[in-house]
Amino acid sequence: MLGQRLNVDSDALDDACLTRSVPFRIRKRGVETKIILADAPAETDDTLIRNIARAHAWYARIRAGETFAAIAAADGTSKRRVQQMIGLAFLAPDIVRDVLDGRQPTGFTSEWCKARSLPSDWDAQRVVLATL
Repeated sequence: MLGQRLNVDSDALDDACLTRSVPFRIRKRGVETKIILADAPAETDDTLIRNIARAHAWYARIRAGETFAAIAAADGTSKRRVQQMIGLAFLAPDIVRDVLDGRQPTGFTSEWCKARSLPSDWDAQRVVLATL
């Protein structure tokens, strides 16, 4: 069909010139799936960044004596949500930097964090995230 459109004999087309191989990764976020080309600029996950910032703020409030329930009520969220996300306050600094730069592992999203908890040990965090 391409040969017809170009008005060229199909046998004269070089298949190698019509094919491009590019490394890529797949990023899932909720019901959305993105294909990210290796040479594409990094794309930050604003939701994850926001949740890391909230986790730090919530942890500061907990250290000041507030309860999970009080924080949830004041912020218009559920106690469970605060408990699910508070662990993000204890991420290794290099992991936070990767998130801010859009270089976090493909599967490391806020949705993933709601369903699982990361270990507090930074080396163990890196091991877990390397599998995503």
